[in-house]
Amino acid sequence: MEKKTAQARAADSSRFQQREGAREPAVTVLPQPPRARAARSRPDWAFIGLFILALLYAFHFARALLLPITLAVLFSLLLSPIVSWFKKWHVPEPAGAAVVLVALLSAIIAAFYTLAEPAATWLEKAPESLAVAEDKVRKFLAPVTQVQRAADKIEAITRTAGPKKPREVVVQAPGFGVWITNQTPYLITGTVSTLVLLYFLLASGDLFLRKTVKLIPTLRNKIHAVEVGNEVQRELGRYFATVSLINAVLGIATAVVMRALGMPNPLLWGALAMLLNYIPYLGPTVCLGVLSMAALMSFDDVSRIWPVPVAFLTLIIVEGQLVQPFVVGRSLRLNPVMVFSAFLVLGWLWGIPGMFVAVPILVTLKVVCDHVERFAAMGEYLGRN
Repeated sequence: MEKKTAQARAADSSRFQQREGAREPAVTVLPQPPRARAARSRPDWAFIGLFILALLYAFHFARALLLPITLAVLFSLLLSPIVSWFKKWHVPEPAGAAVVLVALLSAIIAAFYTLAEPAATWLEKAPESLAVAEDKVRKFLAPVTQVQRAADKIEAITRTAGPKKPREVVVQAPGFGVWITNQTPYLITGTVSTLVLLYFLLASGDLFLRKTVKLIPTLRNKIHAVEVGNEVQRELGRYFATVSLINAVLGIATAVVMRALGMPNPLLWGALAMLLNYIPYLGPTVCLGVLSMAALMSFDDVSRIWPVPVAFLTLIIVEGQLVQPFVVGRSLRLNPVMVFSAFLVLGWLWGIPGMFVAVPILVTLKVVCDHVERFAAMGEYLGRN
């Protein structure tokens, strides 16, 4: 009897499953093709490109905010060892930061007042001197001008008469003085913001590094973060020290050579060469053009004009091709293509201050990428070898 009941139940269960199967067709899940899985795993380059463009626009739009922060952070990494040295002599960090800033500002103001008078004299004589220089250039280019005039006459003879061209109205752009007047408030605001933020960063010591280490979970990563921070500070300080020493020697050599060649205000040209040499590629080129124009304004004889640009060109070739690779290249080797690219990008984003901070930012990125395994590929591109 029990066997019959069990058989009946099994028959009912099978009939029920057959009815349910008839109502709901079975769904077969096909395996996903490998191409579809690869397509899903690929990054969306369109969104990445849009994100990069938006990021560049944000950096450009917020340059008045980001530039003082960047300058303050870089200068704090450079000057914090001096504050730490004061701390060893039981000088509080806020007092040490104040001493460092006062000394820095005093040196800048002293250099400004020393060079302001000869620079103002040159700017006052600039319109007259430019007219004199233009006359000298015309004398030098007299044969070329005669050939050009002959070509213009031939073109006028062969040209057919046509309708008269409408008169063109040219709107002159505002002059250099108007530009300086418009930029002065932004310059003052940015300078004050940078100095105030720099003081607070120096007065806080290694507060941010300690807070960063506290947020890192494992002891090994904490030690690694401290090592990376110390290495960034060490390499950045070494870079600034070596480059500043090289630029100072270049400025002194330029002043001595300009004095030997009879150029007026040789101290001004030496300081200009030292400051502009912080900007890769463009700085020495601008200084070469300024010195050539100054020699053209100061001398009448060609034999006294050409030695000025030739002598400075020799100095920057020796400095750029021999001294700097030998001194700086031993400790830090950067890819020249990446240096020039960073110079162009930051110059476009932030102007002249962006050109000044391009190489220090690359130095910081190179040290971080060399010590963090996740960014090793980027560090390989930034390096020269």
